[in-house]
Amino acid sequence: MIDELQIQRFLDDGAFTMDTPISMDRITAAAEALDRLLPQKEGRNRSSLTCNYDDPALIDLIQDPFFEQVSCQLLDSKAVYFFQTAIITAFPQPGVEFGFDQHVDLQYTLTDLEASPRRVTSIFFLWLSDVALDQAPMMYRPGSHRPLAAHWETQAELKGEIPRIIGIKLADLPELDYAEPQPLLAKAGQASVLTTGMVHGASVHTGDLPRKVLVITFHAADVTIGLPEVQEIAKREYDATLRKALPQERRHIVRPI
Repeated sequence: MIDELQIQRFLDDGAFTMDTPISMDRITAAAEALDRLLPQKEGRNRSSLTCNYDDPALIDLIQDPFFEQVSCQLLDSKAVYFFQTAIITAFPQPGVEFGFDQHVDLQYTLTDLEASPRRVTSIFFLWLSDVALDQAPMMYRPGSHRPLAAHWETQAELKGEIPRIIGIKLADLPELDYAEPQPLLAKAGQASVLTTGMVHGASVHTGDLPRKVLVITFHAADVTIGLPEVQEIAKREYDATLRKALPQERRHIVRPI
């Protein structure tokens, strides 16, 4: 599915973009689902939903064995479970100067990253539209997750608290030697694979067409990733929805109750 070089890029750089076996018919169907679910609201340039949709075109992609199999390789695990999903549409912002957010979403140690299985998540940004420099590319600082993970390892108060999902803005992160930001570019149907323990963020859309993405996340079956209480409740409810929506032969990707 993926090779050792790509796995090493995940570990060292924190991100890479890859081809997928998903047909363009399925990508188009999912993009049309986002049109239905994420209409642009007045005064808003981004629309998103997390773990609260059951459109068949989206479920079809979430359950695709490709993401499960690649996650097993990335996380060095014989089995993985679905963790979270999100859909995001970024709308054009004519005349606005390019800029971007910078933050992390996942906090873990180097020991977590290097464990077997790895105590981190595998996260796929499956692009439902092209992502060029003027189409709100994700900006990321290659390798920034590693000095952060080393720093978190020294913080005694975090023992037993991480790995966990927690949003931290760049201004609130330790002052470390981070690489300069780079854009993640892709074609519709490709997936950017990354760790959100890396400094990254959404950028301003200066182009003409909406940028659409389906986010799919997995974790190793023997690993627990902490969630804020509100997200944990939403995940439990969505897991129940997903069990009912998935084909019988794919329900094993949802952690049993």
